[in-house]
Formats: sequence, structure tokens, C-alpha cells
Amino acid sequence: MPLTQPRSASASPRTNWGLIALIIAFVAVAVIATLSRQRPRTAFSAAAKPTEGTAMKLPPVPSYTVRRTTQPIKIDGALDEPAWGRIKPIAFILHDASRPPRVKTEAKLCWDDKHLYVAFWCEDKDIFNTYTKRDEPLYEQDVAEIFINPSGDLVNYYELEVSPRNVIWDGKIYNPEGAAVKSTRYDPKWNCAGLMTAVHLDGTLDDHTDVDRMWSVEMAIPFASIAKTPADGEEWRANLYRIDRGKPDEFYCWSQTQGRGQTPSFHVPARLGRLVFSK
Repeated sequence: MPLTQPRSASASPRTNWGLIALIIAFVAVAVIATLSRQRPRTAFSAAAKPTEGTAMKLPPVPSYTVRRTTQPIKIDGALDEPAWGRIKPIAFILHDASRPPRVKTEAKLCWDDKHLYVAFWCEDKDIFNTYTKRDEPLYEQDVAEIFINPSGDLVNYYELEVSPRNVIWDGKIYNPEGAAVKSTRYDPKWNCAGLMTAVHLDGTLDDHTDVDRMWSVEMAIPFASIAKTPADGEEWRANLYRIDRGKPDEFYCWSQTQGRGQTPSFHVPARLGRLVFSK
């Protein structure tokens, strides 16, 4: 008995330690399995939903010299004045520059003492915009646009749109956060006094059964309605846009507004290009 009692007493601890070791091993396996399941979900979620703040390298905003014209420009949409023929065109790209645009878009600008003149030339196989009243949501269909920020503060700017039907959307924008978010304020009640626009069509408007060729826009924007007449060498900030609805919809601009694969948005004032007025 004296020899067997110690062995009998020590048997219980050996049994308990083995059970504890088994439990620890089971818990460790469960934790590892749980972590291995969680990592892919976390990584996938972060990759699948990039934020607007994701660091993406964009090229420097472009600069364009707006030449002064001494020749008259008739606002008829045709772009056949000699003045337009001597002006360097701006070629448009996709909002994220991810691939070549489906169709060609160009713009030209010039100025005189009273007006900033803007011309758009838009290749288009299906020209349409059914809105007929000022400040209706023209951007839901085919449209050409310009944002103008004379002060260069990148917060307060004007938006002017013209549709192939020669309907206008014009308004003031207040954008303190630099993105189309809740704090952005749109004021379509503001009208650009004295604004003149005209459109020329090479095709049939709102007929989806045929193949169209192009439409062009001329705008004469009075300096008195947005700022004072600029001085020689003065710089404004601006961007030019076009929406071509189709399969798929495409969003074009002069200055790239988003990184590759990001959702289209034109209200990115930090990406407004530079207009330099010159004699």
C-alpha cells in the first residue's frame, strides 16, 4: 500500500493536464481557422470598394491659351468663321483616361472685350436630348458643358450646359469640399444674363433608327455676367465636358477628373484646367 498510494495520487494530475492540453489545442485550431476565414473577407472588402480619397496619381491639370479675336463670331453653331479656323482645338478624353473615347470631341475658346466664346464639336452616331425647358436635367442625355471659376478659388464656379436641342442649364455652384457631396450647393435659379448659344446638327435629333454624324455648339458668355473682362495674361480655372449617352454611357473631359476605374464625376474643382487669356 505505501508504494501504490503515491502512484495512485499522481495519476489524477496526469489525466487533468492531458485534458487541458487537448482543450488548448482545440481552441488554437478554432482561432486559426476563424482568422484564416476573416482575412480574405477583409482584404476583398477593401479592394472592392475604394474610397474617393484613394491615392491615385493624376497628371497635372492642363493649360490652354485663350486667344483674343478681332473678327466677329456669329453665334449660329456652324463653327465656320475664319477665327475658329486659326484656333488650336482641345481634344477630350474619358473622365478616367482608362481607354480611348468611343467618339471624337473637340473644343475651342477665344475672347474679345465683351465675351468668352466657346465652341464644341461632337461626333455622335445617335444625337438625342428630349428636354425642352431651361434648367431641366440635360445631363441625363447628350450634352456639352463648361465649368468656369474666374476667381481661381476652386470653390465657387459657374456651370453652363447646352443640349443638341439648344436648351440651356446654367447655375452657380458652391463646392467647399471639392467633391459632389452633401455640402455642395447647386443654384439653377441663377441665369447667365445675355448668354447666347446655338447648335448645328448633322443628323436627326431624337431618332434612334438612323446613324447620325455630329453636332456642334457655339456659346458667347458675357464677361459682365460672371466676372470682369480679363487682362492680358490673366488666368482662370475651367473644365470642359461632354456626356454621350449610349451603350455604355461615356463621360468626356478636357482635364481628367478621376483615377482609372473610378465613378464619373465632373464636380472635382481641384481638377479644373488653366485658361490663360492672351492678346
